[in-house]
Amino acid sequence: MKRTNTTSEIREYTTNVDEPIVISRSLLEEAGINPYADINIHLQNGSILIQPKSILGRLPEELLLFYEEMGFSRQTVEIVLNKYAEEAGGFDELQRKLQEEVKQE
Repeated sequence: MKRTNTTSEIREYTTNVDEPIVISRSLLEEAGINPYADINIHLQNGSILIQPKSILGRLPEELLLFYEEMGFSRQTVEIVLNKYAEEAGGFDELQRKLQEEVKQE
């Protein structure tokens, strides 16, 4: 079974082992994964799990470029974000808390 969407962003779903599974940039972005980031792919409970290798993969490229323009290396940004994410209980929880703070201001 193969389904192909012929839009400019091609998505393919296939059961043929010889054919690749193509995941579009927009689909990665919808999932909160920077399409330019390195990723880890795991098979978990019969599902394919795709995660960024680094917490930086969860940030938009524009934000990473902004930090670089401000003089912060990606390594520094990663260290700081990992620290805050760990204290918050994970990146998603950190993001939720930051959004709450913005709403309160």
